[in-house]
Amino acid sequence: MRLHTISSLAILALLAACGNDTVTGTFGDGKPALRVVNALTTPVDVLLDGSVVIAALPAGSIDTALSPSGNHTLSLRPAGGASSAPQSVVISDGALSTVAVLRAANGSVSSTFLDDTNSIVPAGATKLRVLHFAPNAGTLQVFRTQPDYQQPISWQFPFTYQAEPNSLSAPFYQSTPGTWEVRVWQTPADASGWASAPVKVQVPLSSGQKRTIVILDKPGGGVRVELL
Repeated sequence: MRLHTISSLAILALLAACGNDTVTGTFGDGKPALRVVNALTTPVDVLLDGSVVIAALPAGSIDTALSPSGNHTLSLRPAGGASSAPQSVVISDGALSTVAVLRAANGSVSSTFLDDTNSIVPAGATKLRVLHFAPNAGTLQVFRTQPDYQQPISWQFPFTYQAEPNSLSAPFYQSTPGTWEVRVWQTPADASGWASAPVKVQVPLSSGQKRTIVILDKPGGGVRVELL
């Protein structure tokens, strides 16, 4: 994962919010930062306050940009396309914020912040979410086992590319502490594909933890997963 540093001059122009939620983020070592998931089929430039902070982020890739703390505006510019409407973002200490760059139903670029503030994990429980951000993959079969249930069960059906930023359909599921396992394939459309699934990931979680798995297009075909 590359890290990109934003010039301190970028904070001189603090722009107003444009009707979007304001979010906060920092990098893992406490340095203010923003993580971007490119769920388009083309590279995308990421701009804060009009300056490019991640250039030509490849399709299906994730990158993180360091930034001075403060209020910023975020825009996304796909290769050969127009920039998205600017969003207000607060870069500060507290939590690493993640934005996904998506293709809307009308073909335009859109985005959604993946930070979840409503899914509280009770003591003695864990939660996991899977998001389909692979626009070339079509309908996928996503099955799971979880710490309290070891038979493979479908995550949801149908599971298609989640293009609408305000209606991500994959929920958080809850279980006990322990290891979740998620496997992804295209056919058959039932649990018989579990044994030969080309994509497998195990996610051990302790009490009170939650994570998100994103499914992305894989260079050369197929899909891969990243754990956020």
